[in-house]
Amino acid sequence: MWNRMLTRFFSTIIKTQRVQRKIYKDWTLSATAIFKTSMCTDTFDMNLLSPEDKKKILQIINNKTTEDLLQYSITKKRAQTLESYRENNGPFESLDDLLQVQNMNNRWIYNFYKSIIYGKKRKKPKKIMSGLVITPRSTENNHKNINTVLGIYIGHDIISWSLLNRNCEVLQWSYKSFPQKGKKEDILSLLQTTLPIAKELPKADRYIMQETGGDTGHIKNTKFYQNFIQRYIIGAIILSHLTIDSKFNDTTEFVANNICILRQCVLRKIYELVVDNETISTQYMVQKLLQESDELIKTKEPKVLIGTELRNMYNTQSSICQEQIGWSLLIALAFVELVLHKRTDMVLREASKKL
Repeated sequence: MWNRMLTRFFSTIIKTQRVQRKIYKDWTLSATAIFKTSMCTDTFDMNLLSPEDKKKILQIINNKTTEDLLQYSITKKRAQTLESYRENNGPFESLDDLLQVQNMNNRWIYNFYKSIIYGKKRKKPKKIMSGLVITPRSTENNHKNINTVLGIYIGHDIISWSLLNRNCEVLQWSYKSFPQKGKKEDILSLLQTTLPIAKELPKADRYIMQETGGDTGHIKNTKFYQNFIQRYIIGAIILSHLTIDSKFNDTTEFVANNICILRQCVLRKIYELVVDNETISTQYMVQKLLQESDELIKTKEPKVLIGTELRNMYNTQSSICQEQIGWSLLIALAFVELVLHKRTDMVLREASKKL
């Protein structure tokens, strides 16, 4: 029965991912074409600015707040830079003064001026395109009534999980170790190891895991390769158990609507876990969340609310254990903030630093 179940589960995931790849490819080609067209046609001649135009631009950049400026063709970071420069140096006296501001160049300034003069306000950041963030592709209606989210992470020798509610309150945060036998394990031994742990997972409206991706052809170390495959199988066993345990008549529908896979790059981007193309430890980000949680408990404005008992649990673990159990928290939190609360600023954060 388990072999048939795993086969059906893998088939459903593979079919869904194929659809996602096509959606992603079509979207990318479309965006590229639009970008190239705009590069060829968007020109702006400073000499065409009338005295009235210049006065209008100066009035806006001298009187508008950062949030007000975002309706024009300007990034949040640059808008903040303009406001900071204005506070420290006084109002801009001419348009040439903007060139003295750090990271301001002619090409960007022309686009900014043009958006003010011609009234073409900058489009608000698009809602997260869930097809680019999670698999399977979700819709707003699918996630409207979600109250709980369970993030699951399969580490080297630990399976960890974090249960969050819609308000980013951590309801459960736990883990189970599984022994490494030092040799290649077959499907039966992995079932025997994984199923007891899978049965301990709490119920949730959505079950979230991170994509086990990468080019396995580049893994030269046999031990690493075997561990990679074992983690992949363990993940499939867990999700298969959740599917069977759900008592849904249509398992395909359950997989499509209740199991979500975060793309591999998502957490690294939104939590800034990459330095020089290398993934860094989650511990710095988790400690920040723990500190924020202290402040938020006092202010009653939770962003992520982690109780004292759970914080103590994390802090008493070894560094290796903290690294593995931290991922499940970030996985669940990313889904809640990106998909439920549609926080586009988390996705744009990394890109804005390059401006």
